[in-house]
Amino acid sequence: MHSPLFTTSVRRIAVVVLSMVLGGLVSETARAQAGPDPERPFVFAREVWMGRVPAEALRDAATFGSTPDRVDIVTIPVGADDLGDGFVQRIRGWIEAPATGAYRFAIAADDDAVLLIAPEGDSKNAMVVASVTGFTAPDDFNGSGQMSRPVTLIKGQRCYVEARHRDVSGADHLSIGWKVPRSGIDRPIPLGCIVEPQFLFESWSGVPKQDPSGIDVFDRKPDRRNRVVDLSTPPDIGISVATRLTGTWTAPRDGEYRFMLSADDFALLEVRSDDDQALLLGSARLGGWTDPDSWEGRPGQVTDPIPLRKGGKVRLKVLHSQGSGPGHAAVGVVGPDVDQRPITSPVHRRDS
Repeated sequence: MHSPLFTTSVRRIAVVVLSMVLGGLVSETARAQAGPDPERPFVFAREVWMGRVPAEALRDAATFGSTPDRVDIVTIPVGADDLGDGFVQRIRGWIEAPATGAYRFAIAADDDAVLLIAPEGDSKNAMVVASVTGFTAPDDFNGSGQMSRPVTLIKGQRCYVEARHRDVSGADHLSIGWKVPRSGIDRPIPLGCIVEPQFLFESWSGVPKQDPSGIDVFDRKPDRRNRVVDLSTPPDIGISVATRLTGTWTAPRDGEYRFMLSADDFALLEVRSDDDQALLLGSARLGGWTDPDSWEGRPGQVTDPIPLRKGGKVRLKVLHSQGSGPGHAAVGVVGPDVDQRPITSPVHRRDS
């Protein structure tokens, strides 16, 4: 039989060990749930206050001075989607610049919203750089006033970001976008998301301008070949070149879709079934140049409507001949809730 002193010592040791284990678990949980901090970039607090406020109250820090009704710690800075009508929310945290250069920040929301940043990282110095008046479509950063002026950041720099949003009624959403220098993507994408190039660009040098359907170099190894985010040629294709763009596109809904071609000089677009590549669903052709982003108005520039089911894939191929001048070729699509000019690679969340 052990002495009372031995038994007491064992109990004390057990308590110390248990405290260390539980303390470790608590500290791990605390770290997992820790809120935003300059040392934890891309960790955001999403705070919600139930109740209605006027749009101008979003610019007053006092609106967010009381204890929030709900707080979530998130790595993707998007608004909550289960709050009903009549609330105010704020998303705040720090981001880390992946490269040195000029960034642009943007905001999309339904209803009103403002975006503040502090490039040097001090949240007390955050200033409004963009806003939404009324509403936008989800992740649509193209409206007036929605995008900041260029903001120069150094690689590794921690920049404070804060989005303030109010909902009145109906649908609601909130997202923050940024345009990252030298990313190959010349538009804002939502913070916490990535765009992987889905299309292939190829080019052949020293090819005189001609009808692209009769160019035989497309059977040879290209002089240049790389993946691109948009179904369009890069801006530096040169002169007297033949180019080819290929890739697949997936219909987001049932309905009829029209594909359109923009090019300088000559170009041919083929839309084929992904299941049966011998099946030509539609085509478009340009026998003369258009301005960049000029999508309609020329004979044969747009395909006839092509019926597609949700999830249905098509294969797209553009053959293009460029003589003198800057040159370009691109493909767009319009249909149910879709207007992409040019077609672009899908956006994915980093955690998906």
